[in-house]
Amino acid sequence: MTRVLFVSTSTTLGGAEKTLYCLATGLDPRQFQVVGVVSLKPLGHYGERLAGRGLKTQSLGMRRWPSLGNAAALAGIVARERPDLVHAVMYQAIQLCRFVKGRAGAPFRLISSPRVNYRTRPLWTLLVDRWFKAADDLLICESEASREFLLRRQGYAPDRVRTIYNGVDAPRPEEGLGARLGLRRELGLSEDAVLAACVGRLDVQKGHEVLIEAWSRLPRAPELHCVIIGDGPLRGKLEAEVRRRHLEDRVHILGERADARSWLRACDIFVLPSLWEGLPNALLEAMSLGLPVVASAVDGICEVVRQGQDGLLVPPRDPAALSRAIASLRADPQLRRNLGESARLRVTERFSFPAMMAGYAAAYRDVLSRPAA
Repeated sequence: MTRVLFVSTSTTLGGAEKTLYCLATGLDPRQFQVVGVVSLKPLGHYGERLAGRGLKTQSLGMRRWPSLGNAAALAGIVARERPDLVHAVMYQAIQLCRFVKGRAGAPFRLISSPRVNYRTRPLWTLLVDRWFKAADDLLICESEASREFLLRRQGYAPDRVRTIYNGVDAPRPEEGLGARLGLRRELGLSEDAVLAACVGRLDVQKGHEVLIEAWSRLPRAPELHCVIIGDGPLRGKLEAEVRRRHLEDRVHILGERADARSWLRACDIFVLPSLWEGLPNALLEAMSLGLPVVASAVDGICEVVRQGQDGLLVPPRDPAALSRAIASLRADPQLRRNLGESARLRVTERFSFPAMMAGYAAAYRDVLSRPAA
């Protein structure tokens, strides 16, 4: 039985955190024993859910950056739990685990999952990453775009970096159907209105300002609306921008929602105007529900969405192109149905939850069979 300890920068609502939750709860208990989940930051949504399922879940109470005290606390957890494998998720957790490896008094193999393309990180953080990267036994990327960047820019060895695509569960046919009308009524919308959704952290990366500008270019039709689901540092600025452009009656910022999947069920289009990406879980969720996609042609998005087959891809930072793509889907219900059905099949065949779990289980076994880093 392989003992696994997960260490994550955070456990809030987010794509990386959701993958962490799926791994910690979905590994085959006949092969793997999850001995704990450690969050550097205070426990969030997924941390509380993990604790509620009986997993040993704790926070190191990190403030802004990991400290020597955090390192000592993590080393103590490793010495007590004696995991065979530590899986670190997101940048700060990765660097802390790399630092602790060899100092914890108990040997372990280390797998790192950065979960986002490193190209936008400050130079000094990339230098830190290069300094400590030799501690990894394996690094797992969620897209080939992220893997290629790490090989080219950070000098990782190809045999130490693997891509495992995110995966989502296939929805049950009856799931969420009753909530569709109720959620639309919250916005005063009829069943005939066209509703688009954008789900993601309110951060520069996700391109919400581009989306708001694109919406201002669309005709002021009462039957065309957009919900933005998520929270983050740009929320106040984005709300102010919606007001400045007089879009309050058409663009609705809902904040962080535990029922985001139900909201996707209530929508007709999924929009993702990201400036850069790994491989977004929200995109896969929307496609699995049969939503046609309008998204930026960046990074891992291009590995999922095939232009004109599953959705419409537009250049990043181009509100005019984004507006035209949204308008074309609004005007053509048959195109929405065709793209949505293709999107659903694409995720079912290529980005399923069982395929993701099988990929991680194989990676864990492979690492344990190799000589230690």
